[in-house]
Amino acid sequence: MVNKPKIQGTRFETKTKELLQSWGYKAYRLAEGGMADEGDVQVELPEEMIFECKARQALNIHQTYSKAKEKAGSKPLVLAWKKLVKKGNNKKRTADGVSTLYIVDEELLKELLHGYKRQT
Repeated sequence: MVNKPKIQGTRFETKTKELLQSWGYKAYRLAEGGMADEGDVQVELPEEMIFECKARQALNIHQTYSKAKEKAGSKPLVLAWKKLVKKGNNKKRTADGVSTLYIVDEELLKELLHGYKRQT
């Protein structure tokens, strides 16, 4: 029996990895499960960054981010959410509105903005 949500999740993780690679970053999917599960995709930057990927219709962003942050430990975390909904008579769920949202906490946002000079 095929687990369709699992297949969609794996596909989204792979697409996220491929997107990051197309931008020139070294990225790879992480092994799933167990005590060492840090997230879904890791990107090599000056420090490693973890992406937790979710492809689903509804998501409690705060709760999901909190759990993913716990798994990622001290590594910076990005929560990637592709909201999927059934539209009309389509059997497959498709993206709703913006294809994917990338969610970060204030600490990471500050780090990402560091180095950008304020325009006057």
